[in-house]
Amino acid sequence: MLLYLVRHGQSVWNAEKRHQGWQNVPLSPLGEKQAESIGQRLKNLKFDYHFTSPIKRCYDTASAIVRAQDLDPAQVLTIDEDIKEARLSAKLEGLAETELRKDWTEEEKRRFSEDYTFKFEDGESVQGVIERTLTFFRRVAELSEEPPPEPKEGEEPPKFVQKTALIVAHNIHVQILALHALDGLEAVVRRQDNIDRLYIGNCALTVIETNLKGKRPHYRALTIGDSSHTAGIKVSDEPKAEG
Repeated sequence: MLLYLVRHGQSVWNAEKRHQGWQNVPLSPLGEKQAESIGQRLKNLKFDYHFTSPIKRCYDTASAIVRAQDLDPAQVLTIDEDIKEARLSAKLEGLAETELRKDWTEEEKRRFSEDYTFKFEDGESVQGVIERTLTFFRRVAELSEEPPPEPKEGEEPPKFVQKTALIVAHNIHVQILALHALDGLEAVVRRQDNIDRLYIGNCALTVIETNLKGKRPHYRALTIGDSSHTAGIKVSDEPKAEG
């Protein structure tokens, strides 16, 4: 199966450099154009499955992609809670990134950087996000194609046709799935902030090939964080996006 992973387009809070978490912040004008652009890039692909995070910035990005294929988002998109955004802390959502750690203790700052099991009372750990993301991955990967049957004598070998899945999620889920395909999650276990060595921009495309039904599990990263389709997109007076 080919997994087409897309991070959502820039949101209003991405542009304002605010921490989002589970808040349903809409796409910014630039984010809407980014979503249209990835929609045009993928418009001629036929997806067997369409998954999205329930958070608005992902759902709206996924909707732009399937509408570019003349499909109805309400009919084809499957919302999956396992790829909902990571929640660092409910009370921190909406804060400017520069204010985020202002009231943290030195121990909290240290553990947040180093310990992937660290979490606030009203949030979740990166370990927890990895676990639910891989639960989602295994569920989708189990939809992989069965190995084709052996041809009978004198017959042509059956044509192998890969299934495809569109997955529109958040930065952390794309990072986790790409690192999983590369057998690189141990780096995050060693030190949490190693996950950010893998940069995934807004509406970037990551493609992973996988099949869990062959003789042994198969994973291969074909593309990681490709944002070429968004190059040159501009909106007047748009703040610079980060995160």
